[in-house]
Amino acid sequence: MLYFSLAECMIACSSVLLVVLLLTEILDWTQLFGWVENDYRPPAFSFGYAYQNGPHTWKDIYPESAGSNQSPINIATRLAVVVQPSEPLRWSNYNSGPLSMTIANDGHTVTLRGFWTSTAWPQLRGGPLNDTYDFFNVLFHWGPSNEEGSEHTLDYVRYPMELQIIHVKHGIKSPTDAVALKEKDGIVIASFFLQINDADNPYLDHIVSNLWRITCPGSKVYIPPFPLEWIFAPFDRDYYTYSGSLSQPPCSEIVTWIVQQEPIAISSLQVEKFRKICSVEGPLLLNCRPVQSLNDREVYFYEESLSRN
Repeated sequence: MLYFSLAECMIACSSVLLVVLLLTEILDWTQLFGWVENDYRPPAFSFGYAYQNGPHTWKDIYPESAGSNQSPINIATRLAVVVQPSEPLRWSNYNSGPLSMTIANDGHTVTLRGFWTSTAWPQLRGGPLNDTYDFFNVLFHWGPSNEEGSEHTLDYVRYPMELQIIHVKHGIKSPTDAVALKEKDGIVIASFFLQINDADNPYLDHIVSNLWRITCPGSKVYIPPFPLEWIFAPFDRDYYTYSGSLSQPPCSEIVTWIVQQEPIAISSLQVEKFRKICSVEGPLLLNCRPVQSLNDREVYFYEESLSRN
């Protein structure tokens, strides 16, 4: 496998910015590609996944990361409590195309955001949820090889990547606000494993084909917008759920996790492009937190609901 050294990362970032500068001389860049933003200034301590700032250090700065309801976890399928909910999980407006869409490198992961009118904004409700939750963003986790990369494990099997769809309770603007409000059920994260397939997944192409543009931490670019259901299939049953935390600092224990057991296909070549993303330390080859103890929590498996209407 081909990985970047820190020096190569810096050269790559400089090269991308040089190309941008050259193109702005001959093209209307904002019309053709949207814009590139890169004013990233990391704080004195920026959490990460390297030895000096990795998960084993987080508790020193973020005490909630030492809590008893942390994420991710291993899901032991045979021990999950089977539930038949009163209503199915309902995905609204995930087939709606956004007005605009961005991908960004926040120094820790790749994030995907879309912007819709208020009446077309994607929402999630039903199943284990007592409220309606608004889509916020999608983020990705990966590892240095195809044998690791997902945060959750299924019977201790780790997948090469994990896609997490972040939602906040309706009326709350962002995960940051949910953390500040200490809203116990303020965030819902729907999670999908990604499994290696021989062929590229064309539905991921709008993201993967633009990753080179956000190699540097702090970069953000516009991409052609598409409905979110292009990259994953909404589901209403046969999923796992448990109460946990954000898997990145501050690791607040305010998250309801919903984990789909059926993986999304992705090719090795597509995964390799995620590994070329850089953090402030250099190549971001791994950005997944180790599994945490379940302690006295239960994991539930939601079967078909009593009401399918």
